[in-house]
Amino acid sequence: MNPNVVTEEYVELQKKIMIEQENIKKIIQPLIQLHMSEESFNYEIPVLPQLRSMPVPLPLYQDALKNISMVIKNENPDLPEEFLQYIDNLAKEQLVNYIKGTILFKTDFFQKEARQIGIDPWLPHFIAEQALRPFMHIVGEYCKPFLKHFDVMGTCPCCGEPPRIGKVEDGYLKVLLCPRCESKWKQKKESCVHCGEDREGKLMYISVEEEDNSFLEVCKTCRNYIKLFTLDSENEKNAALLDLESLHLDFVAHEEGYGDQN
Repeated sequence: MNPNVVTEEYVELQKKIMIEQENIKKIIQPLIQLHMSEESFNYEIPVLPQLRSMPVPLPLYQDALKNISMVIKNENPDLPEEFLQYIDNLAKEQLVNYIKGTILFKTDFFQKEARQIGIDPWLPHFIAEQALRPFMHIVGEYCKPFLKHFDVMGTCPCCGEPPRIGKVEDGYLKVLLCPRCESKWKQKKESCVHCGEDREGKLMYISVEEEDNSFLEVCKTCRNYIKLFTLDSENEKNAALLDLESLHLDFVAHEEGYGDQN
């Protein structure tokens, strides 16, 4: 199963992973104490890469890796047993490298891991990312009070993920939502969320027939896009689920020539 190919099976797998991530979060949240001083951060760099101490206790992260791996194994029996054993035997240094590699988007590291283990190249990074998300959700909750001070162009101010979805409030103001760490932050001015383009006529909007509460904002300058929703508070979903259930909008954007189509 390749996460770059969207199928019904992949969507169902992601939903089951989200359920497991919620279970993991409930277990680990009472066990994690983060000490963050707002004054210690550079407001032009996301929070997560700036943390001086490891935000994830290694035994808890290894348990998360095992749990996410088992969800994937249950949905994809072809997952080699050797990989599950490999996860079970990861040493401290390897776990640290998995966490750092995930935080800093080190795809080369995970591809090397896949070659050494002899499995599909996407799998180590995918599992490492999904296992870290419950911890990132907790970091996002800790830094929620001061995220408004950050001015990080083209990324989530908490985890560094490029913005993909947002909610429109009061007819025009965008609240950006991160599917990775579930952080929320308001856009400070009307412009492209990726490159800052604010000249008249450079932002366009694409709507989908029979969908009144979602549309695309696309930028003629950087050729990127964001999915936008007009949802009231009673119908709000978490950002990861909202992103997953709107994958058809990504296809529309790609068909129009926007975004990374690889």
